[in-house]
Amino acid sequence: MMPESKDNEMTYEAAMAELRQTVNKLSEGKATLDESLKLYERGIELVSICENKLNEVTARIEAVNKANGTTDPLNISETGV
Repeated sequence: MMPESKDNEMTYEAAMAELRQTVNKLSEGKATLDESLKLYERGIELVSICENKLNEVTARIEAVNKANGTTDPLNISETGV
């Protein structure tokens, strides 16, 4: 497992790539019970990293929209563009 500080620096794309690899390893069914448990635990950590990254992006988008006085940047009638 990676140290938590490294996980905080991990990009969404890197976490998703590792998650896919982890799921593939689990799906193969070749890991021992202990290895499977470690893979599962790492998978849960990676899902959490991805969720946190998506939440950060959502918050940034909402902040930008609020600053621009719109809730839907694609709704042209709201922005008058």
